[in-house]
Amino acid sequence: MALTYKAAVLHAPKSPLAIETVEATDLAAGDVLVQIKAAGLCHTDLEVIEGSLRNPMPIILGHEAAGVVEQVGREARGVAVGDHVVLSWNPHCGHCFYCDRDLPIRCEAYLGQAPLAVQFDGASRARLRDGRELKHLMRNRRLWFQRSCLSSRRVSSAAG
Repeated sequence: MALTYKAAVLHAPKSPLAIETVEATDLAAGDVLVQIKAAGLCHTDLEVIEGSLRNPMPIILGHEAAGVVEQVGREARGVAVGDHVVLSWNPHCGHCFYCDRDLPIRCEAYLGQAPLAVQFDGASRARLRDGRELKHLMRNRRLWFQRSCLSSRRVSSAAG
């Protein structure tokens, strides 16, 4: 049975967010599933809602959150089930020219994938109940909801 959760979905710019039940896809090898305990709204989300920042639709917005790790993919590193984590707004691949020079803010993979609103592997990890793929801001996929599936490179232990 697929994991389902509530999410705030934007179907078109300048329209209200709709709280909908969505389905999570299976975790990829490097992903973690985080139960969101707190999330924030940022101007970037508002820019998508207002249409000034164009992203594919339908989309789940959000990129500022904290929560608890529920599942860990087989290749995920640095976190374990039960860890309290904060989610990074700036994912990074860890191996491009800039990441190798400790400049993850300029990660080539992130900058290339961000406008597509998908994960680094080009996939989305959420679907509407009718099966349509949901997009998500590259920064932190699917935060205005109960859970988030994202790369383990996007979470940091809240314990320090």
